[in-house]
Amino acid sequence: MSRPHYHPGERHVTVLSGTWWAGTGAEFDPNKTVPLGPGSYMKHPAGAVHFDGAKDVEAIVEIKGMGPAPSIPATR
Repeated sequence: MSRPHYHPGERHVTVLSGTWWAGTGAEFDPNKTVPLGPGSYMKHPAGAVHFDGAKDVEAIVEIKGMGPAPSIPATR
């Protein structure tokens, strides 16, 4: 699971298989993430601090956005 970060441009995420977990904010707490199953969609707005990833099962996701799209670590 990624640590809190943001991107300068928006990103669009579609879950293809497995469960993808997403959380918001600069405080990293995997227990406060929301599960997204196959077919789920989410949008990370530009500059929005978030963290996400797989937990106990493999997940395949498609992430779209305009590049270059660095991941910028969030600071408190």
